[in-house]
Amino acid sequence: MRAPSRASAVAAAATVLALASAVHSGRHMWHRLQHDGDTYAALTPTQRRQAPVTAVPLPADVFDFYADRVVHGDRVYYQVSPSGFSHSFDLPTIVQAVGRFYLLPSVQVTDLSRATVVVSYMADPSALHVKFVTKQQAGLQPFYVARISSP
Repeated sequence: MRAPSRASAVAAAATVLALASAVHSGRHMWHRLQHDGDTYAALTPTQRRQAPVTAVPLPADVFDFYADRVVHGDRVYYQVSPSGFSHSFDLPTIVQAVGRFYLLPSVQVTDLSRATVVVSYMADPSALHVKFVTKQQAGLQPFYVARISSP
């Protein structure tokens, strides 16, 4: 029987190190997953769906309004009034980030000419001077979904 090669010894040592690292961090992750499971188990299905929005915090009912009107294949242009949000983000950046997640499988476009729908947050899509097929407003609030074309 031959002695193990240097490459085999290095591979074995790397495997042992990886396993030790997994066990070390695995305990922390297991506790974290257990804690998150306990936290989210108490929520209703609607609260679980809205949790990423409310955690930001943005109004989840507005994103539900958008989600009910944006369909698979839509290319979404976000029209958001310039405003601050936090030390790290402005309002347009955070609304776009939440929208990209919440309105999946639609995709964001930054060129209005490529969009099939405009999602407006605290802005009126009429200011874009585009012909819309439909324009729906969330009650009296300045939140709109304005359809340019079908996907």
